[in-house]
Amino acid sequence: MGLCVRSPDVTASALQGIQIAIHECQHQLKGQRWNCSTLETGGKVPHDSAILKRGFRESAFAFSLLAAGVMHSVATACSLGKLQGCGCEWKRRGNEEKLRETPEPSPQDTWEWGGCKHELEFGERFSRDFLDSRESPRDIQARMRIHNNRVGRQAVTENIKRRCKCHGTSGSCQFKTCWHVTPDFRTVSTLLREKLQRAVFVNSRNKNSGAFHPRLNKKRLARELVYFEKSPDFCERDPVVDSPGTQGRVCNKTSQQMDNCASLCCGRGHNILMQTRQERCNCRFHWCCYVMCEECRVTQWVNVCK
Repeated sequence: MGLCVRSPDVTASALQGIQIAIHECQHQLKGQRWNCSTLETGGKVPHDSAILKRGFRESAFAFSLLAAGVMHSVATACSLGKLQGCGCEWKRRGNEEKLRETPEPSPQDTWEWGGCKHELEFGERFSRDFLDSRESPRDIQARMRIHNNRVGRQAVTENIKRRCKCHGTSGSCQFKTCWHVTPDFRTVSTLLREKLQRAVFVNSRNKNSGAFHPRLNKKRLARELVYFEKSPDFCERDPVVDSPGTQGRVCNKTSQQMDNCASLCCGRGHNILMQTRQERCNCRFHWCCYVMCEECRVTQWVNVCK
């Protein structure tokens, strides 16, 4: 609470990051039985969600994505100058922050660093204080949350981009300005979705000891999502495990993925219904610079789980 009172502008960016993370979660798991729909909390931090109090594989993914969302949103707001007390030296000359992949400049070349890593460090620190500080890592559930939060933030840090602009006569690049930009969040969520597929099961004999399995490779473990509870099938509605069930979900009869009707409907079968929706159509670009679209009603037959 104190953090929110001291930094209301940063907190607002963090809450926006959480909502973006929830929407990305729904995008990445849209064909799964558990599709993140239970994380919707009307703009509040979804800590009361039952699945965030469990040790499922899906819990691990949600933790990492929420932590990444907070870091990404705060860092972006910082870089745009929207936050008080967040900024950096905008110009650095010489070799102070040369990136590894940057070729050695010739003696006659000069370059200027525009921006710095401060906004990313600021976002990472606030994400850690905002989401990890409440944890007391005395048991495996708390350690799992903190670990997966860290993996989520790593996904942002490891995918930052460098952009440069050349200056000089005839584009000679005698002078170059470079800056870091936060990665597209879809890139981050896709990477974490891949980590979900290979998440590491932690089997601790004493789940209150807080110890991860001693035989696991520590270097591999540091970069992967971890979980300690086998997931339920999420077929039926069960608030205890945050399962909304799959009744009424639209399935794909011809899909080879998890959204196929046999898997998504859990063997209960499906109904074929006519569905009408509004969507944008007949879009035209007008110079300059906007697009005008019409609203069209689209009617189609859909497969809905019983």
